[in-house]
Amino acid sequence: MSAGPVGVDATAVPGRVEITSRALTALARAAAAEQLGVPAKRLRVGLDDDRGSIALDVTGPVREQADIVGAATAAADAVGRRVGQLSGRHVGRTHIELTGIVREHEGRVR
Repeated sequence: MSAGPVGVDATAVPGRVEITSRALTALARAAAAEQLGVPAKRLRVGLDDDRGSIALDVTGPVREQADIVGAATAAADAVGRRVGQLSGRHVGRTHIELTGIVREHEGRVR
């Protein structure tokens, strides 16, 4: 059963949807920023082909927390799933390279 409007067969509608690599990169950057707890502008994202699937390479910092390695591993899985859900594409691999830690500041110290 289709999720489209009642009485409309989604497969009968002509045309197709294309997502540019620029849009996929922005999508992956936003998903990674959300999972890593850092601003998107601090992340670099690269896209590649992984035997017909998308391979994501994310480079940047992670929010300060007790288990940084565990958080990065969980973030890689979550980013791949989220990009796949939103884009309708299969993400085969997500690699995260951490370059630092972002600490939350409670206010300005003088």
